[in-house]
Amino acid sequence: MPTTMDSAGRVVLPKAARERAGLRPGAELEVRVIDGRIELEPAPARVTIEQQDGFWVAVPAEGVPVLTQDDVDATLDAIRLRSTPGARTDA
Repeated sequence: MPTTMDSAGRVVLPKAARERAGLRPGAELEVRVIDGRIELEPAPARVTIEQQDGFWVAVPAEGVPVLTQDDVDATLDAIRLRSTPGARTDA
């Protein structure tokens, strides 16, 4: 998916890439340069660990999108596809 950088150094991520990565407007990204390659990764959510009803749980410091059943199903499908020998991983 080709894109270009403007004179201010901004890059627009193609919609298909944003959707596949689950990125939403305002998402924080970690930027790394490794062997001349630029990598972007969603920044991990900030959490605190609290005990609730006898269990330790991670509580986000700020609002996070609600995880839907479709999100869970898509994640499981992607994991299963990656763990299947000979399966395509570019889907």
